[in-house]
Amino acid sequence: MQAFNNMKRMFRQPLFAILIAFAASSALQAQYQSVVFEPSRGLLNGGLPLPAETDWMITGPVAQRIGLVEARIYEDVGLKHEWAVGRWERTEWSSAVTFSMPMDRMLRGNEEYTVVLGFYEAMPDEELTALADLLCDHLSAYVDEGVEIGRNRTRLLKPVSRMMEELDILVRRGTAEQRSRLGLPFPGFSQLVEDKLSSLHSTRLSMARFSFKKEEEGSKADERVAFAREQIAGLKKLIHTEARMYLARETMVLRDRAVFTSMKSEHTLSTVAINLGFGGLHLSGPVDDIAYSTAPFAGVSMPLGRRAFSSRFLTNSSLSVGVFLNNFEDEKGKEITGPVIGRPLYVGYGYRIFRMVRLNAGGALLQQSVIGADGGASDEISVRPFLGASIELNLWMGLGK
Repeated sequence: MQAFNNMKRMFRQPLFAILIAFAASSALQAQYQSVVFEPSRGLLNGGLPLPAETDWMITGPVAQRIGLVEARIYEDVGLKHEWAVGRWERTEWSSAVTFSMPMDRMLRGNEEYTVVLGFYEAMPDEELTALADLLCDHLSAYVDEGVEIGRNRTRLLKPVSRMMEELDILVRRGTAEQRSRLGLPFPGFSQLVEDKLSSLHSTRLSMARFSFKKEEEGSKADERVAFAREQIAGLKKLIHTEARMYLARETMVLRDRAVFTSMKSEHTLSTVAINLGFGGLHLSGPVDDIAYSTAPFAGVSMPLGRRAFSSRFLTNSSLSVGVFLNNFEDEKGKEITGPVIGRPLYVGYGYRIFRMVRLNAGGALLQQSVIGADGGASDEISVRPFLGASIELNLWMGLGK
């Protein structure tokens, strides 16, 4: 316990906290490529292309009043297709004048992105109260429009699931300029609200306590309406409580915003691998009595995935096409060629097992002269499976935009 108290005292010392922050920032920058935000010049990364296919971070100055900085990267100017997100939060003991914000996703090369930076500060109590009141008014109006009071029962004008969804949307749109410092998005209204909506849809107004005497028919209708409104008011109260509970979670409000459109990412080169190898072609027969022929081949391989975005399996996998350099012979010694160029062609799947070694499997397109029943010769086209191994050499092609 004494050691724990000593550690707490150390962290309270401003100098120690600054040293820790500096060390963490230095280690982070060593692993991430930095992009600097310069508000005085209105530039991001000095106007240069953003780093592509590598871990990266955004850094820049931050005012003391700002407790949260958020970056969102979009693939379009309309801000509809989000690509990456970054977030920096000021801790209680931090007096940092700069922020360093790692992004959660690498950028693709040869693309254009829209970068949006948002700067948030703690929301004053009076603003928070005003926001909560306005939001509750909108939620109440939605409930009033969605519930109909009939002669004998209340009825929802929309399905419960849809009303739950639209209530959640109202909260998210109403708090679009707010963020929780704890990083907690609005979770949606609870099962209690859903149950209350369901019960409201099936509430019979005969449950109201009123007199059934004929001369009191007017008060009967009034009590039915009062009973229905009481049920609706209970639903509103529950909705208001949950909305205010969410806003009470250290809510931050947007105070400044910077938008950079048409930000290009770095130019990256595409690779095409040249394959030189040796393959065996299955001609006929079962495994224990197989007839085959062999020949060298040459071709190209196009990877199915890029290392920065794909799994190791896809990165090592490729689609291969090429030609066998020699013709094959069947079990009778007859020559087997291929169409178009007079050599067998192939299409196959390749997988790299070592840095320059790739296994290939696929089908070969063959052509062979056969004698028909009338004694005439004709060319027969067929496809036979093959296996092979090759050495590959990567060519860097400027196939980007």
